Amino acid sequence: MTLFESIYRSFGWWVINIDIFFLALLFIGGGFLLIKKKQWGKRFLLISCLGFGFFGVVPIGLWTFEALENRFPKIQQIPSDTKGMILLGGSFDKMTTLARKETAYNLAGGNFIQFVELAKKYPQFQLVFTGTSFEVETAKKEFKALGLDPSSILFEGDSKDTKDNAAKTATLLTPKPEEKWLLVASAYHLPRSVGLFRKAGFKVIPYPLDYHTPGNYETWFFLGLKYNLDGWQVASREWLGMIINFLMGRSDELYPGPV
Repeated sequence: MTLFESIYRSFGWWVINIDIFFLALLFIGGGFLLIKKKQWGKRFLLISCLGFGFFGVVPIGLWTFEALENRFPKIQQIPSDTKGMILLGGSFDKMTTLARKETAYNLAGGNFIQFVELAKKYPQFQLVFTGTSFEVETAKKEFKALGLDPSSILFEGDSKDTKDNAAKTATLLTPKPEEKWLLVASAYHLPRSVGLFRKAGFKVIPYPLDYHTPGNYETWFFLGLKYNLDGWQVASREWLGMIINFLMGRSDELYPGPV
């Protein structure tokens, strides 16, 4: 890991977990009040309260989340010359799965189920799954349970992140320039993924799945601190990831979109 990446990870953690950042300011402000530093205490408390208030009223988290989900349109017709489908890992909650000894899905669980549906609808496609070794073993079990033969799928199980997914899947498949591959992922995760896979040499057809927003502005949906902080946490990770990928030369596009 380079110095630049180390700085980014440290800075990015606080940006993504903005609620913890404001909570830390709240405690710092309280600490100053306890030691009779009232002026500094009031400043930190004010910044913290304004931060929480801003995210509770202004739906910036869900606006940025929705923008990611709307980046690529739904595919109405998959080209007949498509070579296959690639599914990214990230659908399983590892801690809960290991603790409960049964598969637990997370926010991105929907794309795994919908991938199985697509695989059954298009049996002619080469199927590929890329993720960690844990995800591969869990996926094999779940594919079988959902009626999809794991032996019909190529697995890449040595990836730690989306960057690895793209690079190591390219090594596994050695894609030709004219080959079309359907890239299946949660809609919010597609922009970052597409940039990496294009850079790795894939001619990808982005196939968004597993939506979590209505797709257009609806006032009721955006109300509430929890909704906005949850949206911010997911979306900011994707936006920061796209920025760092572009700056590091891992993607040729800052905000990958339709060709």
